[in-house]
Amino acid sequence: MASALATSIDTAALSSKIVQFTDYLIENFFLPLKACAVKTPQPTPAPLSIPTIPAEDVLPGSRARVSTLRRDCLIRDKHRCVVTRKFDKQEARRRYTTHGQNAVDDDGQVLEWTNNAGFQTLEVAHILPHSLINLEGSPHMVAARKNALDILNMFDMDVHRLITGTDIDRPTNALTLTTECHEEFGSFRMYFEATGPPRTYRIASYDLPALSMVPQPLTRTLFQSPTIDSPHPRLLAVHAAIARVLHMSGAGEYCDRILRDTEDSIAVESDGTTNLGTLVTLRLNGWWDGVSA
Repeated sequence: MASALATSIDTAALSSKIVQFTDYLIENFFLPLKACAVKTPQPTPAPLSIPTIPAEDVLPGSRARVSTLRRDCLIRDKHRCVVTRKFDKQEARRRYTTHGQNAVDDDGQVLEWTNNAGFQTLEVAHILPHSLINLEGSPHMVAARKNALDILNMFDMDVHRLITGTDIDRPTNALTLTTECHEEFGSFRMYFEATGPPRTYRIASYDLPALSMVPQPLTRTLFQSPTIDSPHPRLLAVHAAIARVLHMSGAGEYCDRILRDTEDSIAVESDGTTNLGTLVTLRLNGWWDGVSA
């Protein structure tokens, strides 16, 4: 019976459908995510006391919202990268100006002022990029975002509700990272995997050890604030799942190769084809601004 069933299946047609579905996932989800990697702007953190945000600045991804998000994440994460634990250089300079070498960190410990203290510039990094929920623009752009959200929900049913509207710019969808960690995390090479205890994650990377900012193995318990939400476990789990698919399927390297075409001229493959059409589609759908990263 099994053999009869096998012979009744059009394997050629099935293979074609699988290829079409794979192309759909890459063009409508994985490639746009890669193109949007590390696009979070880094405005100056908002002061602790700020006036009401004007209506025109309430849109997701606006400088006012991201400035507030950066301030909140720095406070929640004690002005340290959640991976390397390096202290924010800008905040260290401010505290030194006020207190000199007696300046302390957020736990009251005196900061180390030796030449190799390792202060670094810290950034706010979206777990899932705010470009996903920008449902404005041309019909092509709106349809592209809806397709991407549909695929996102395949990883976790209705997870898009956690980043709908201005929720995309809440601390639940953000981490404090060094510039280098932000690049590695935003390109879905670094990921966080829950280990059981609350807010505790194994942090790993698919990058080469010599290139990764993650010392292996590494387990971190994220900082907790009584007034600022922690990164949402579901969003970190989805980010990790996307990272695994990109790595295990080879789709990540395929997408990187396409995007590398933007660095010089459009590459011509051995069969005479180019990725020009794919890049044009990315730009028309609002995923790529036409400028290489």
